[in-house]
Amino acid sequence: MSLWLCLRFDLLPLEALLKQQGHACHAATIVVAQRRVLACDEQASLAGVIPAQNISTAQALLAHSEYRLLERSRETEQTLLQQLAIWAYGLSPHLEPWQDNALMIEIGSCLRLHHGLDALLNHVNNEMNLRGLTVAIGVAETRTAAWLLSHTEHGLGCYPEQPLTERLASLPLHLIKAEFPKVVERLEKTGIRDFRQLLDIPLSALGKRCGKSFLNWLNQLTGRQQEPIITYQPPTHFEDTLWFGFDIQNRQELHPAMRRLLSHFCQFLMNTQCVSGVIEWRYLLPQRRLQPPPQGNPVAPFKVFSDTARQNAELWFELSCLQLDNQSLPEGIEGLSLIVEQLEEASATPEDLFHVGVNPVSRHELVDRLRSRLGLQAVGYLDSRPEHLPEDAVMETHTLRSQGNPDEDPLRQRPFWLLPEPQPIHENADQLYWNGALDMLHGPERIEDQWWSTPVSRDYYIACTPQKQPIWIYQDRHNRRWYLHGLFA
Repeated sequence: MSLWLCLRFDLLPLEALLKQQGHACHAATIVVAQRRVLACDEQASLAGVIPAQNISTAQALLAHSEYRLLERSRETEQTLLQQLAIWAYGLSPHLEPWQDNALMIEIGSCLRLHHGLDALLNHVNNEMNLRGLTVAIGVAETRTAAWLLSHTEHGLGCYPEQPLTERLASLPLHLIKAEFPKVVERLEKTGIRDFRQLLDIPLSALGKRCGKSFLNWLNQLTGRQQEPIITYQPPTHFEDTLWFGFDIQNRQELHPAMRRLLSHFCQFLMNTQCVSGVIEWRYLLPQRRLQPPPQGNPVAPFKVFSDTARQNAELWFELSCLQLDNQSLPEGIEGLSLIVEQLEEASATPEDLFHVGVNPVSRHELVDRLRSRLGLQAVGYLDSRPEHLPEDAVMETHTLRSQGNPDEDPLRQRPFWLLPEPQPIHENADQLYWNGALDMLHGPERIEDQWWSTPVSRDYYIACTPQKQPIWIYQDRHNRRWYLHGLFA
């Protein structure tokens, strides 16, 4: 059975702007659009300001009070709604923005995952409180019904035990006046003002009076007709923001927000089956304080790189804190953003069946920690490139290549560390000596190159010293001499 959760944010125009403007303001705040009040805070409401009011009337009501007028920013609203959609994707993959200020989430298929409806609603309410957002919630078998029930008082629209028609009965028809203005006006003239009266009318009579379009809408509302199927496509990047409501005084005060943002990020990665090797943190100042920062204390973002963190929030947090300790903390921070532009599809990491030998993940985690502490360029890797001569095939890099099948590694029988110059090896009666007599273990591997300039032709072998040290040697096929070229670990 489908069950829809509607999260409606009537104060989205106000709260989206308040986060940018900063919280430490005691003036009444009004958001206006086309010279009419769109939303206002509690202080303005107590003075008599209401939505749709003329701006002149609102200013007159606040004539003896301190107030501020903010112009609506649809871009800011949609950015916040998109961030909420990314978070909601962790609840259910079936969701969509609704009417510019709401999210519609299908939860019927995932209630068991969230331990029931009550636990899910508690989780949603806690998240909205932490984000400082005012939300109205409705739960119903259809999307439109969930939106309508979000207008009930005291959360009565959150409990779908009663039949849907009974839960809709007391709702006024003016809730749908924006969508069906002529129909609602016609019905109200005949004394029909709520859904109880509307649903008592036979469908045939209602179709003649209100038209086929309204009848189809009503059938979708009550579940008699299937609603259009929706498919939500998560964004190809991640961005989320938390505002504190106070000035940050030290780095430790950033830690709870960093943990929450990283938790959201890694949940997003798991839901979308993606990984990333770099994240970016941005300090946020409220717009009312956006003046040039003091010299030597720029409000600059910082990036954290990792080859191994993938979907591990704790490791991302540790690496972020290591880098945060090297940063100068700007004054007046009231918010923090986590932005990830580079996402790639996750691939399975090959593991040893018996988990023997050195754990490569721990080795690469050490590199991540050193780079976070010392800088990206301070630590690197050795990697291979497609060159025939061994001295040209090894290179330094700062990026960990994807770990494929080790049997396909062209350097699997070669040491990474080569001597700066090959050293001659003593030969006596077909026996080679280097720190003692050598035993041949593997070979030959013939390597030839540079036939167009100075021809090179070598036969490489893996040999072992009396101390059981494996070494890499070769015989120059031109002068028939032997050389030591590298040491194995």
